[in-house]
Amino acid sequence: MAFSDIRMESFRNYRMPVILLLVVISILLEIVLHWYLGISVAFSHFFYIPVVLAAVWYGKRAVLVAIILGIAHLAGTYFSIGFIDTVALLRAMMFIVIALVLGAITDLMKKEQEQIINKVTDAAFSAGLNEGSTRGMQGRKSRIPSFASVKTMSERRDIPGLIRALKNRDQAVQYQAAEALGNIGDASATEALMDALTGDQYSGIRWKAAEALGKIGAPAVPHLIQALKNPDEDVRWKAAVTLGEIGDLQAADPLVDLLGDEDRFVRSRAAYALGLLGSGAVAPLTRALLNGSIEIRRGAAAALGTIRDPNAVEALIQALGDPVDEVWQDVIGALSRLGELSYHPLVNALRSHERRSLEGAALALAGSGAPEAVSTLTSAIDTADPEIRPVLQSIVNEVMARQNRQSSRNGEELPGFSTKEPSGSS
Repeated sequence: MAFSDIRMESFRNYRMPVILLLVVISILLEIVLHWYLGISVAFSHFFYIPVVLAAVWYGKRAVLVAIILGIAHLAGTYFSIGFIDTVALLRAMMFIVIALVLGAITDLMKKEQEQIINKVTDAAFSAGLNEGSTRGMQGRKSRIPSFASVKTMSERRDIPGLIRALKNRDQAVQYQAAEALGNIGDASATEALMDALTGDQYSGIRWKAAEALGKIGAPAVPHLIQALKNPDEDVRWKAAVTLGEIGDLQAADPLVDLLGDEDRFVRSRAAYALGLLGSGAVAPLTRALLNGSIEIRRGAAAALGTIRDPNAVEALIQALGDPVDEVWQDVIGALSRLGELSYHPLVNALRSHERRSLEGAALALAGSGAPEAVSTLTSAIDTADPEIRPVLQSIVNEVMARQNRQSSRNGEELPGFSTKEPSGSS
């Protein structure tokens, strides 16, 4: 059911492109057949296709399509014979009449359909309220969303009705109800949406519930933070991403803790969510980067690498001496991704007397793609300790070789660059 509902929604999204395509084809037929070839009758029957489709899909608004095609036909007639004859004028008027008549019928049918749905909804509620036994009443209530239109309940802002629809056996009804509750954004739906997120639900409904909780915002934050401890990894990562999109800094420390999750995908989504929190998450991420477990340090480095904040750069610079290779490489990668923001701090880090920090800074500069990285690294070779010079020289050579390969593919040369070692190196 849910998949058919999604396919129908996708089809609705293609209505406008289809109408536009048919209008363009009609205008091309007008130009080629009428204007150039002088054919004045048969081709114009094609014009009724976009007019009728627009009337069925958009009601009386289809008259806009009819007016455009009518003007195109009159223009084609004028350029073809030098004046607008009665036949062309009548044909253009017929486009408009058909659009108005069919559009009016479509609008009337939709209105009557909504009235019928409303009557059925009211009757279903009345039957539920008049049921003598509690058990019978609950049974009636559980069937109400099957008869009622979720759209109607949404327009009425019927929160209780939409919450009941979340428990419907039809997954399409559940999906639409979750979407409607999110669009309304009422905090009273938070617990019901959390039940949909954490329950044994179709994954699409879970995601729609998470999206709705994100639209509710701050009132949902404590519940989502609690969901970060849910035994289901699918719930944990959806809750994490939703917290990141809400942007409430209450979630920063719990998300940092989630960086140590046993599931790799959950860890990556926690890092992504922390990146969405921005500068406000730098302080807890810095503590995690310097003092956390290996996995937490790796996640903190990844998150800091997405936050364009000088304090994030400073935290990563401090971690350049991390003794664990995996963490060290993630820190280097994060600094490389920050580009220009990390360039000058990395240049300063080249003065470090700690070999691992210096080498990490050199690798981050090399990976940043900054045009001046080669000259900066070359200058650093002359002042570096003899033991570190070969490492720096190999990094410089690798960067220059990579740039030469790139320039060769582009048919260019890099002026002033050579893989020959400078005289001061050993």
